[in-house]
Amino acid sequence: MEKELTYDVRKLSPKEQEELRKKIVRQKKKDCESREVAAICESSLRHVQSTWKKYQEGGVKAISAVKMGCPKGKYSKLTLEQSAEIIKELTEKTPKDCGLTGYLWDRKAVSELVKQRFGVEMPLSTMGYYLKKWNFTCQRPQKKDYRQDASALKEWVEVTYPAIVKQAAEENAEIWWVDQTGARNASNYIRGYAPKGETPTLPVASAHTGVNMISSITNNGGLRYDFYCGKFNQNIYMDFLKRLINTTDRKVFVIADNSSTHHGLLVKEWKEKHTDDITIFHLPSYAPHLNPVEYLNNNLKSVLLKQGYSVSEAEVEQIARVIMRSFLATKGRVASFFEHDDVKYAKSDA
Repeated sequence: MEKELTYDVRKLSPKEQEELRKKIVRQKKKDCESREVAAICESSLRHVQSTWKKYQEGGVKAISAVKMGCPKGKYSKLTLEQSAEIIKELTEKTPKDCGLTGYLWDRKAVSELVKQRFGVEMPLSTMGYYLKKWNFTCQRPQKKDYRQDASALKEWVEVTYPAIVKQAAEENAEIWWVDQTGARNASNYIRGYAPKGETPTLPVASAHTGVNMISSITNNGGLRYDFYCGKFNQNIYMDFLKRLINTTDRKVFVIADNSSTHHGLLVKEWKEKHTDDITIFHLPSYAPHLNPVEYLNNNLKSVLLKQGYSVSEAEVEQIARVIMRSFLATKGRVASFFEHDDVKYAKSDA
């Protein structure tokens, strides 16, 4: 019990050790004997004597807290300049750009880059330490079609879409974003919380089944959707657009992707007959991330899978309809799909 009431000076923090040394000096200035000070401060006689000697020779500075350990960077494999160069490479280039394999940086690729640039052998564990120190984390990448035209994307965001907004204001039209998707009872990627080391289990059906959906949203929370069976075609697309027109007393501006179905001959002939009711615009090729409906579709699939497995198309559709109705009923839910960085440009019609 008595042992538990004592403490080891060596285990005190630097700041606590400094306070102890100051206490020793204060007691010594009161002309207390070293043994008496050692008893008062619960310290060793040797520690009292050495502290008092340091104070007499160098003053308060001599007994102040000193950062322990070796100087920062003394035993680092890379200098600060070398680290800065590697960070720049990792930020601006892919492994393939640097003559290595792949498009994503992992510990092995970064180690190979360090060896390539500076001839320094870096164990994977040490490389992981450096990456953490540089504030790099391992992340699931977003995917981008290699056929995207960066200049076309920039023109859409900065020129084409603002022109559409201006035209919509002049013609008193509503801008509706349209896309179609498949809602399935399985997914390649989903996450859920569980105790560390205890992987959660999600029941799934071995046979994949699902339904298809076409939907349209506006940045002020408008939502229209319908489910269909089979392959998406021009007739399904036109039927949805006809009903979309009937839901509003304003002209409809539709923005869809560059799917061949959206450009079909039947669609062209139909829209030419209804120019007073609808105008259709198309996003740049291979740019689904610029369509806010993509984020609604992703949300639907994520929520759908978390409901558990479904064994029939009818069951998948029933659950999907419940989810879509909840999107409609939740204030601000649909508008939130315009908050993603890639589609914030469409957040406002002003």
